[in-house]
Amino acid sequence: MRNVLRHARLLMVGLLIALPHFVRAEVSAEQGKQLFKANCARCHYVTDKRFVGPGLAGVQDRWSDEANLLAWIRNSSDYLKTGDSYATKLFAEYNGSVMPAFQLQDDEIRSILAYIAEPGDEAKPATAETDGAAPADGAKTEGDNTMLTYVLIGVALVLLILARSLNSVSKALENVRREKAGEEPIQEESINVVGKTVAWMARNKRITAVIALVLVGWVSYKGFVALNTIGVYEGYQPKQPIAFSHKLHVGQNKIECQYCHSTVEKSRHANIPSANVCMNCHKAVQEGPQYGKNEITKIYAAVGWNPEKNEYFKDYAKMDKEELAAFYGSYLGDEKAAAAVEPFIQSNIEWVQIHKLPDHAYFNHAQHVKVGKVECTTCHGEVGEMEEVYQHSPLTMGWCINCHRETEVQYATNGYYERLHQYYKEHKGEYEMREGQAFTVEKIGGLECSKCHY
Repeated sequence: MRNVLRHARLLMVGLLIALPHFVRAEVSAEQGKQLFKANCARCHYVTDKRFVGPGLAGVQDRWSDEANLLAWIRNSSDYLKTGDSYATKLFAEYNGSVMPAFQLQDDEIRSILAYIAEPGDEAKPATAETDGAAPADGAKTEGDNTMLTYVLIGVALVLLILARSLNSVSKALENVRREKAGEEPIQEESINVVGKTVAWMARNKRITAVIALVLVGWVSYKGFVALNTIGVYEGYQPKQPIAFSHKLHVGQNKIECQYCHSTVEKSRHANIPSANVCMNCHKAVQEGPQYGKNEITKIYAAVGWNPEKNEYFKDYAKMDKEELAAFYGSYLGDEKAAAAVEPFIQSNIEWVQIHKLPDHAYFNHAQHVKVGKVECTTCHGEVGEMEEVYQHSPLTMGWCINCHRETEVQYATNGYYERLHQYYKEHKGEYEMREGQAFTVEKIGGLECSKCHY
């Protein structure tokens, strides 16, 4: 019985030691998707389209050896020291931009590569049913391995209970033997589990140290990952009050972003369009291809539009709300749709803001869109392919800095920068501008702290 108890304890200890290894060992494209979003999406697309860095479609075919690719992803700066010709060429092609080192295991990198090989519909993350609570699909999830972690922890607990039960059985049998031999029974304090555990730890200091080291390392790693994602809401997709399809309006109907978000060329802020902007089209377009009249009628209820007479109600704010609810209900002919429209009667449309920078960070849309000629998709992704918009980019400080290092100033057709560019050319020695070097935002103070923090 004591041998059984000893074996159960050893099995439990081995399981605890191996737990982090098992959690990481599985190569999973689903886990790779989460890791890609957390570590790679700020600079790379999974397609062949170039972003801050190269497109990653077919990346494994571009490297002759998997070990070299893993080493490059893990720490590109160290790998460049090997003199690999392809890595050196890639480094030069992207103006010496350094890819950050990642705290990733080989199997985690292989999971990312598995996802890149078969990304599926990477343009749209899983829909969030929450309203402003947390990112729907981003760096905070752990993928398929979450269930594996719970299973292994459950097995460890079962083994712990088994060890406790076997210990009780061992005590009972020992007391039976002692009773037959006329000896005193074992005292309760002598079989105290905590005491035995402490005694076992004292006798097995090396195993105890290994277990403590593994647990501390695992907790530290999980803590680092959690802290590293605080304030990063990549993939955030709240539920909006009206089901507005960007895929339909931008992708199919080719409506320019600036038509609705008109202040991006004039102000530091991108405005949320008023309902009157919607009405420019929806006075005529009263039924959509996907939601019919249901969602458009919410706009009518907010602004006071009579779709049957094609005119605004007079003194709309003073009209009886119940009468208006009955009118829009009759117009829709659907009780459920009418109930969804009723809260919008004589009310504002409360859109949920998706992209929001910290208060201590300054960002000017006009400077980027009007002067810098930055495309909306650079930060917001392919909005024309999104049914509902979500936060495409991490919007972290590192992501912005890398963009400033990579983005060339559009001075050729922009008089705003012409004199400044001429000055830099005349003083290129002073400012270390070598022949052929890209004239990037970094050269005009794009990395100065006071530009974004003041």
